[in-house]
Amino acid sequence: ISILSAECEPGYIEINELCFYENDINILQKMIDNSYQSEIDLGCQDGDNYCGSPNPYMDDSDSWFWKIIDGQDYYFSNSDGIVEPLELGIQEWQNGRLTSLMCGAYIYCQLSGPIPEEIIDLTEIHTFRLEINYLSGFVPESICELGSNHDDYLAFDISGNKLCPPYPECIGNPDFWYQDTSLCNQIGDINLDYLINILDVILLIAYILDFDNLDYQELMISDINEDNMLDVLDVIQLVNLILN
Repeated sequence: ISILSAECEPGYIEINELCFYENDINILQKMIDNSYQSEIDLGCQDGDNYCGSPNPYMDDSDSWFWKIIDGQDYYFSNSDGIVEPLELGIQEWQNGRLTSLMCGAYIYCQLSGPIPEEIIDLTEIHTFRLEINYLSGFVPESICELGSNHDDYLAFDISGNKLCPPYPECIGNPDFWYQDTSLCNQIGDINLDYLINILDVILLIAYILDFDNLDYQELMISDINEDNMLDVLDVIQLVNLILN
């Protein structure tokens, strides 16, 4: 996929002589980056071109992952060894904006790591399906603000992953939104060692002093009293957890 200098409106970039909203592309890239950075072990064998996170087959020039752009089918896979935003799953774009992302069952994107907090910037999306991947961490509350119908599993589905509670209110029926929580850390286990002790208190104090630079996942695991702030009240509650 080549990015060219071209006549696109401000905020848009040209890829293969088509214009795409840069923020939408950046969010797809963040999902890909999170997958690579998770370093999840899927038990891949040498020579398995379909195993990995993200699925390396999406980059194969023979892959079937089509993209519909303004009503026309495109294929962007180029076999360069790296999954790029326009190779990810099945997508639909209209007037340069991402309107549909399907990376769910039978598409095998094999995504992992957290859902980006920036997901709210997909303001034109109406179909968002990431079911049955390996996504982990906490679900950003902003996912409830997407334009997809959260009560229609054909339009919105993040079930069958490894996402951890607490979940946003729009998730709905917990039986339908099944998640494998066996590897989830308890709120307060800030250093992610499956223990809550003085080491977590020390790290919490460090997070309080550097609050502005925390990402969503760090805030969620540290916000003991769930008020979207980190302060001495969280320290007190964390100490009480340890003592009790």
